[in-house]
Amino acid sequence: METVLVVGASGNIGVSVIIAALRSGRRVLAIVRNSAAEQKIVQHVGTKDGITFVEAQVTDESSVQKVVDRVKAGELPDFQHVYSAVAYRATISYLIDQGYANATWTLVTGSLGDLGFAGVTAISQGALFSLASVACLENLKTNVRFNEVYLGYRVDYDSVVEEEGGVNRMKSSEFAHVYETILANRDIRGCRITVSGPEDVDQLKYKKKLPDYDYDSLFAEYM
Repeated sequence: METVLVVGASGNIGVSVIIAALRSGRRVLAIVRNSAAEQKIVQHVGTKDGITFVEAQVTDESSVQKVVDRVKAGELPDFQHVYSAVAYRATISYLIDQGYANATWTLVTGSLGDLGFAGVTAISQGALFSLASVACLENLKTNVRFNEVYLGYRVDYDSVVEEEGGVNRMKSSEFAHVYETILANRDIRGCRITVSGPEDVDQLKYKKKLPDYDYDSLFAEYM
């Protein structure tokens, strides 16, 4: 059975990814900060079945690397998919070395980076946009389908939406359909998937992240 490594698993997006993985018949390896984050996930997902929890500091790449080392040592489940906004270097080589034909690495970014709203948050998105381009290029010829989910709509825990109302926001369980489709559709590779509202969940809007270019010549000369 395939496993999805979720880095930053207790947030509303992380919970959405866990729901998607479980609904698609996969297991989850969830990196959390502490036991409180673990309980938060169980509360919002509704189960702990199929989820392996491991504690690490997601902002510290060496901490995530230690998790990968434990996977290699057989202490934690192998994973074939990664969903994160961090830890690319700590995890991508593992997916490539493993050689699983339908491996995926999915990066979530936000439209604040283009809107220029929220200061430092917007600036950080600019770096992630560039990371997505680099990763798409690096994985043109690997076994890993790298994709960027560009989110321009608010996602909240199901219970929050039910309590406060669903105006201009969607449930984590609804947003989960996006990741389910990415996992299932092997044609989605090297793409930016744009989610601007609920209408983009069931029918994904995606296009190639990189511009048209003679990448074979580029690889021959520089890579």
